Amino acid sequence: MKIGVIGSINRDTVLLADKTLKQGWGGILYNLITLSHLIGKRAEIFPVCNIGRDCGNEINGILRQLPGVRVDYIHEVPARNNHCYLTYSADGEKTEILKGGVPPLRFDDVAPLLDSDMILINYISGRDIYLKSLQKLRKLYAGPIFMDIHSATLGKRPNGARFFRRPPYWQKMIKAADYIQMNRRELAILNGRREWPLSPKIRLIDECSLLFRHLNSAGVTISNKAFIVTTGIDGCHIARPGDGRLMLKHITPSKPIKDGDTTGCGDCFSAGMVAELAKGASIYNSAVKGNEVAGRRVAGSRLYIKLSLKPD
Repeated sequence: MKIGVIGSINRDTVLLADKTLKQGWGGILYNLITLSHLIGKRAEIFPVCNIGRDCGNEINGILRQLPGVRVDYIHEVPARNNHCYLTYSADGEKTEILKGGVPPLRFDDVAPLLDSDMILINYISGRDIYLKSLQKLRKLYAGPIFMDIHSATLGKRPNGARFFRRPPYWQKMIKAADYIQMNRRELAILNGRREWPLSPKIRLIDECSLLFRHLNSAGVTISNKAFIVTTGIDGCHIARPGDGRLMLKHITPSKPIKDGDTTGCGDCFSAGMVAELAKGASIYNSAVKGNEVAGRRVAGSRLYIKLSLKPD
């Protein structure tokens, strides 16, 4: 198998609510570590990303340690590499500042993935690939695309501070994907909601129905798409249109997930799903694997964080 992964690799500085400081690497490195562990002996995993020349040797050195991961399409650029500063509060909220700024990928960068069995696009900086490049990739690539909306819902102020906002052209982004992952908050943002947390009266099925109406109004065909809404320790929900109605299935974790450091959980989840989908598993069984690896990440399993959050 050949799996393509599009996104960015960040330097991470994470300050937890208990004042614990962690530093290391994040972004699609979580995807790559997880994919390497799950299918690295049976697949070639090709990350495509721009990395800053200031961090090139270190990032390439890490990637070469991962079984199955190839560095053929890693591009060093003059810009400083992305550095994400995350600060968590006791209520689970976080503030984020992004420094540096490698440019988005162009079609020529991702064209080598056209013969892939599956492509994972993870919006880490929110501007990881130009929209026209994404659209051209979709036009020429016949395989499945799994997209994690993730930081596409974050704008960036001049000082690097991130803020939630409805991304421009978000319907066109979703149009390019077959599987679309988002968390409950990102779903609300796509629906144009400003309040958070949402009122308990707003049900997930209503939020998914509203999203489908927005997409239909924009001319986006959703009959062949699956939407995965992650809901933290409760696992995830799979939303799909079918028989003229919305089908929503809750996939609960096989083992209880405790609260903890959630940095990278969504990335591990998407990689778990992609690994299973690429092997031919159903979307529901793939979501079970996604829950499993995300739970391991929250629990602090070194299996998934020994490289990406290695203390200095």
